[in-house]
Amino acid sequence: MKPILIVEDEAIMRESLQDWLTDGGYQVESATQGDEALKAIEEQDYGLLILDLRLPGADGLEVLRKARAKQPQLNGIIITAYPSVQTAVEAMKEGVIDYLPKPFDLNDLEKLVSQTLGPVQVEIRPETVTCVIDDREVEVRQGATILEAAQSIGIDIPTLCHHEKLSPYGACRLCIVEIIRGQRSRLVTSCVYIVEDGLIVKTESEQVVKIRKMLLELMWARAPGVQPLVNYGMRYGISGLESKGNYELSGASETKFEVEPNFCILCGLCVRYCAEVKGKNAIGFIGRGTEREVMFFPEIASKECADCKECFAICPTGALPPHYALIEEGAST
Repeated sequence: MKPILIVEDEAIMRESLQDWLTDGGYQVESATQGDEALKAIEEQDYGLLILDLRLPGADGLEVLRKARAKQPQLNGIIITAYPSVQTAVEAMKEGVIDYLPKPFDLNDLEKLVSQTLGPVQVEIRPETVTCVIDDREVEVRQGATILEAAQSIGIDIPTLCHHEKLSPYGACRLCIVEIIRGQRSRLVTSCVYIVEDGLIVKTESEQVVKIRKMLLELMWARAPGVQPLVNYGMRYGISGLESKGNYELSGASETKFEVEPNFCILCGLCVRYCAEVKGKNAIGFIGRGTEREVMFFPEIASKECADCKECFAICPTGALPPHYALIEEGAST
């Protein structure tokens, strides 16, 4: 079976897709920009391209167009946080298999991949697998994630972007753990990584704790004083995060990052809940990198959100109600 090439400049999305499809038995490679992808296509025969629409340099459609000029039978799937009728029509003219607005269900993507490349030929596996988490053996169903396996035996892995009703996303990265196979170890996001038989997992290794503390400090700079961050900060002994309630932006924390509060940690819970559970897409991501933010789309939110507001309760920072109030105020003036 020919490999898949993922072309995505956002590390979280790229790594999540690669881990998900690799665990599904596919051979997967990745690139972060168009020129890099085109060079890889010259050197390797791929069966499928999964392309972000907006990329540094050439966009996803341009990459697909040039790639198909070299390999006419090459198939492509476009993914984008900026869906529009115009780009969807352009994508279909280029012969893409599908055009998926972010966030999307990873299971839906895997179905598209399977339909295109065919099912992965795998040996018949037992219904359960056994792994070791923090020196405790645990047996779980085939297909369970490390996070689910840990929760089944009462091990608390920190997470701020996980929700039982939503597909795994891996945005906050707090659930990162260390896995060991043989003599090699690496860090993976536990909410999307599928348990393998014989896997050894360390949820609180020195490297894991160091990264979690850095992530918490980064989030604190965006959302100082928020209770979930206070709780995790106290758990990991981050100086300054133990203050509750009345905080001062200039001195609430002794962390190394400058406090620039907007009270959104980009967990994506609201965006995914509105898309996956409600099917409304009234809120979404805009911008890229450090400019990325969540916003309500007034033309949809003005019709749908007043009678819903279900996403308010799952926002870990409490930023959504005042954010939506500004949208309402703007709509009424």
